[in-house]
Amino acid sequence: MKIGELVNFFTSFEPFKRGYEKRNPGVVLSIKEPVDIRAQGSATVLWADGSVTSEHSTYLVEARDEHM
Repeated sequence: MKIGELVNFFTSFEPFKRGYEKRNPGVVLSIKEPVDIRAQGSATVLWADGSVTSEHSTYLVEARDEHM
């Protein structure tokens, strides 16, 4: 994942999906690398609806992926 990349929020866990259907896609504004190998990285994302959130990188996929 890179700054400026177009991403979608993706999870198969229904409660986490709520609220993201209308936000996708988003643009990565910044990336926070994990502090050690056991941690997850995160990214700050500007979503299509204008909101900005910080998301675990494991929930972000390239917008061209057809998971939605």
